Amino acid sequence: MVEVKTVSERLGELRLQISSQSYGRGSSGFASYRTDEDAGTPDERLRQAAAVARLTGRAGRISLHSPNDVRTDEDAARIAALLKELSLECGSFYPDLFIPRKSGTMNHRLMYGTISNPISELRVASINFVIRSMELMRALDCRQLVLWLPDGIDSPGEKNLTDMLDRILNGIRQIGINIRKSENLMLDFRPFDPSFCSMAVSDWGTAAWLCRETDPSCRVMLDTASLLPGASLDSVVVAMLHQKILGSVRLSDNRLSQGSMPAGTLDPAALFRFFVNLLQAEKAGLCTIGDMVFELGVNARVGIPSEVVIRAIESVELAFATAMLVNPDELSEIQARPDPYLAEKLLQDAFMTDVRPVIRAWREQNGLPTDPVQALRSELAGRS
Repeated sequence: MVEVKTVSERLGELRLQISSQSYGRGSSGFASYRTDEDAGTPDERLRQAAAVARLTGRAGRISLHSPNDVRTDEDAARIAALLKELSLECGSFYPDLFIPRKSGTMNHRLMYGTISNPISELRVASINFVIRSMELMRALDCRQLVLWLPDGIDSPGEKNLTDMLDRILNGIRQIGINIRKSENLMLDFRPFDPSFCSMAVSDWGTAAWLCRETDPSCRVMLDTASLLPGASLDSVVVAMLHQKILGSVRLSDNRLSQGSMPAGTLDPAALFRFFVNLLQAEKAGLCTIGDMVFELGVNARVGIPSEVVIRAIESVELAFATAMLVNPDELSEIQARPDPYLAEKLLQDAFMTDVRPVIRAWREQNGLPTDPVQALRSELAGRS
């Protein structure tokens, strides 16, 4: 096993990012149970994010959304000033194309799609909205745009799938032209939801093809919750790294590709294996973990959102620390024999090791509370 000292030293390399929406009340497809204490405005969500970052020493990077967080130049200026005040940074910017507007072109007709909409003025308006979002992104000193397209069909024959994909490609190319050399475009995908018959960008292969056809800066955003049941996260990540198409990773757990529970909630072993394979890929020169940013997908339908975010952070810390106990040289030597029993035993021994004392020690060394949730509760109790 790797020495505990080495694990502690590398814990500081783990870079996490949280969506501003994670600090608000989440929902299912049925209801959202809001309380008076829930953060309701972008400013309130950012102040909660700052508290979590201060208590955990992580997640000072926030992803913001338009129009929910930032709608106008004035909004961007105010949010930029608040980010600076709170020592936060905008890591990614999401233009949320799926939100219908009460007035203007992007109204209820978005039900038929965005950049693949059969109505040309909707396609133009959607592309222009993304380009406008780039201006807001730059005002926030952010250099990464994440694009998720809700386009698809809900009934057989609704659209010509060939035309739909052609329009998607043409639209992304028009968007890609406006990306500067210092910026990145991340393309997200989803197998279903909102369209349950067929999604336009339903898998990482389609997303990778669209990226290659668009711009060298275009990469795929891998949301672990978007992999269908039976898909191997380990294999997908390694394949994407080999193809140099992996842009960023959003970590979360799900059931049947639905929901956004903190990563490690349902299957902590899967999160552990994810980092084991990532560390092996790093050893092979395919990536550098210290340069990667992992966004945590959190949807706090119940409980206190800030506490759910902290739990997600702790789950990833545990998985990363446990994975680092696996000696990559020893594992490679066992795999080369090959000896499946010893290889699995090496992983099991690491996974069963309690690394919480190592994480507590790392927090103490960095002047952080050893129990961030309890510290947050104490702060809130002191204000009341």
